[in-house]
Amino acid sequence: MIKCKQCGQLVDDSALFCPKCGHPIEKLNNQQTPPALEQQTANQQIPPHYQQAQNYGQQVPPYQQSPNYGQQQFYSTAPNGMRMRNIDMMEACKMFWTKYAQFEGRSRRAEYWWSYLMVFVISLLFSWTVIAPLACVIPMIAVSVRRLHDIGKSGWYYLLCLIPIVGFVVLIIWFCQEGNIGRNEYGEDPKYL
Repeated sequence: MIKCKQCGQLVDDSALFCPKCGHPIEKLNNQQTPPALEQQTANQQIPPHYQQAQNYGQQVPPYQQSPNYGQQQFYSTAPNGMRMRNIDMMEACKMFWTKYAQFEGRSRRAEYWWSYLMVFVISLLFSWTVIAPLACVIPMIAVSVRRLHDIGKSGWYYLLCLIPIVGFVVLIIWFCQEGNIGRNEYGEDPKYL
């Protein structure tokens, strides 16, 4: 039995790491290193659970936690295993203004809600003028129609907003739903590749 220098736990002679603290067990000079350990260190192929055990209790700096730290990630993997395009507020607002009066195609939830937030802030900031909020009316209708297309509904359903309370509630529920996966009659899926 060998005593761990880190925590004092008694460990078997053949152990490579302490089972309590994960610290590597240092062998005395007169003891031979097991051939398995020599082969692993020669090939530099230490199993992942040993690597985790070496870092146990040590805080890893954030720049070492992710291999892409500081780089913008344009794609991620969705829970269903498909490759998903990421979208942030700036990209959604850019799409909102570049597709000013485009009623064809589909818009995902992130694009709609980030655009809605932007229009809300513009309306609050420029409420004293009529021109700025009025400039957002056509693109807001366009992104709403594209959002309805994403869930497989016709853009004419946007006229439900003319029904006082019930129309708004139905539209909000539809705008919160996830879009159809894959191509539908209104175009390609904007979320998945």
